[in-house]
Amino acid sequence: MQEYPDAANEIKAWVAIVEGVRWHNFAEVRLMFRDADYINGYVVFNIRRNRYRLITVIHYAKTTDEKRTEGHVHIRSFLTHKEYNDPRKWDRRFGAK
Repeated sequence: MQEYPDAANEIKAWVAIVEGVRWHNFAEVRLMFRDADYINGYVVFNIRRNRYRLITVIHYAKTTDEKRTEGHVHIRSFLTHKEYNDPRKWDRRFGAK
């Protein structure tokens, strides 16, 4: 977050929330983050009132008769609003989709 010091506190708050919750579906994400969007398999969070976008992939928590999974949130990219307009950049740090 050294590149984006104006977003550091909001990212820290987002991480604290995400580490303490287990989502089972996107509707539960929206209860906590009303401006989150589901786009082509990604969950996109607005940071700093839409100045930045946090692109994630969420594997939701599940419970079956055999096992229980905790779920995981994978960060794919952190983009400026301008960069976000090019979906090819959404996975730029992890390889193109």
